[in-house]
Amino acid sequence: MSTPLSVGDHLFEALTKQEITRLLDALWATLPPDRQDEVLAQLPPDTRQTVQHILSPPDSSSTADVAPDKPMSTAKLKQTWNKLWDEWDDVVVEASLEDGQYVIQDHSWESPYFDESAVIDDLEEIAQKIRPLIPHAIEHSFSPDEAFAEAITMMEDEISRGMPEWIYVEGFYLEENLTICLLEWEWLSFIRNAEIEGEAPDAFAFAQSILKLENDLSKVALDSGTLCEFFTQLPEADQETIFRGLAQHKETPPWKKVLKNSYSHWHTFYMHCVDKYSPEQYLDNLRQTIAQQWQNGLTVIEDLLAKQAYQESLKVVQETIPSMLKREQIRDGWTPETRLLYPLVQRHDNDNARLQNHKTLLNYYQKISKGLGQNEMVKALSLQLITFEHCFKWEAMFKAFAETPVSEQVRQALFASWRDYIMQRAKPSNWRWGWNRPEPRDSWWLHWLIESIVDDQKGSVWFQRQMTDWLTRLPGTRQELGEDYDFLRLLTADLSEIDGRQKAQHPQFYAVVIRPIELKSPDEVSRRAYLKQAASDDMLYQVMGYWKAYLPNFVPRPENVEKADYTAHARWMAALRELAPQSYEVLLEKWRTDHHRRRNLWQAMAEAGLV
Repeated sequence: MSTPLSVGDHLFEALTKQEITRLLDALWATLPPDRQDEVLAQLPPDTRQTVQHILSPPDSSSTADVAPDKPMSTAKLKQTWNKLWDEWDDVVVEASLEDGQYVIQDHSWESPYFDESAVIDDLEEIAQKIRPLIPHAIEHSFSPDEAFAEAITMMEDEISRGMPEWIYVEGFYLEENLTICLLEWEWLSFIRNAEIEGEAPDAFAFAQSILKLENDLSKVALDSGTLCEFFTQLPEADQETIFRGLAQHKETPPWKKVLKNSYSHWHTFYMHCVDKYSPEQYLDNLRQTIAQQWQNGLTVIEDLLAKQAYQESLKVVQETIPSMLKREQIRDGWTPETRLLYPLVQRHDNDNARLQNHKTLLNYYQKISKGLGQNEMVKALSLQLITFEHCFKWEAMFKAFAETPVSEQVRQALFASWRDYIMQRAKPSNWRWGWNRPEPRDSWWLHWLIESIVDDQKGSVWFQRQMTDWLTRLPGTRQELGEDYDFLRLLTADLSEIDGRQKAQHPQFYAVVIRPIELKSPDEVSRRAYLKQAASDDMLYQVMGYWKAYLPNFVPRPENVEKADYTAHARWMAALRELAPQSYEVLLEKWRTDHHRRRNLWQAMAEAGLV
């Protein structure tokens, strides 16, 4: 026999939430204070306390920084808790389905893939709501009573088993709330279990349990920053307990592996504790990580310099440099007297923060050299530092090489290093050559320009002779030109920027043939300033004369076309008509004879306004 429904049950069946709210407001308003107390006395203690908190909220004029928690009964907390875990289970079930929403196929011809990040994003949103309920769940033993870590483990296992072999599950990188939920659950449970057993909690044992959990998870990784922050916010006594345990076990598995890895969050936390509880060991520990993170050497060197320990500082510099340059795979090493550092590191570390670290190392190196009386090294390092500031300002670099009192051997070595880097950055990169890339030229017009500046015996007259000889000898086809084709484009762009008129008169030619956007380099302002001084008055005339004579040879042939798309052919013809109208008419007539059946060609020409 079923239990008859109460009045309250009937009301919930018959009325909306808003109607019930209005009914309760009306009933409560009609009760005198003594009857209100009588009603509250009939409620369970937790429910009564929650209602009283709602009816008599804390003073709103309080100066507390944090507002009081929204009152909620234990029953309501449990209801919310269970609902969130139902949502969690729904996500995990959906993620374990081969045809679920987390298996993505961008195009019909592409293989589907599993979107791990979408799964984590959805679970992270749930974890954000679970997080404030964890203390209540542990205190009141809400179900499910398994640890949050077990939920993560089950998630990993169910999804991995649900996906077929041909859908690869890369791994799950937990975000902040997922990580903090796991850690807080484990920590509060750890504290509670210790209290039940009447023992003082051993924080190092807790740290060991978290490391074991990480090792047991094959496809799940905790958020490093969150984990480190969690441990650094534990009570001081617990942090120190963990540190003592780490110091005692740092040479034994499994701690040795993570504490030796400077990229590990455990290493970060350990170094935080060393600095706090054993600062005399901090620099020694940091020095051991230079091979993994060369920037750690800067802190060690700074401390040694403060003690004027120059010889030991030099040893640390010599440990730091190979780590700094390990990606460059330099066979013969690097020294400040033989090669500039800036070209080596700028290719990878082109943001100011990282470049500042390299400059800091050079500054320390220079201070060490001064302290050891190595004057030649001090001057070489001055050139190194100037390069970091003015590498692409030719005038400043020429002045530095001329005025810095270093040996001629050092000067020549560092100047060649700078010149080669400038050449490399300015040299047009043409991917179109593919496998038929021509042999690189030993020297070209930029070599001659720099040489004419630094060699007083040569100067602009010599440069002009070199250029005239080169221009008159240039062949008239793309294949024969080889690298000279792009060197000529760069020269045309520079001379046109200096002159200004040719670029304005022939915009199609510059957009299609010269393509100046591809020729950008950080030193172009300095380069053009010196080119303007060295070039003859008619050099641009010579260059444009070459293009007018031979541009028909560079126009793409209609028989060389992909997917019947003649857009490029039409654009080149527009450039030819603009630069050399007579040559355009000759080539156009030839095309009309040879390619009159290519309808797409003539449609592209018509769209370009050429026929």
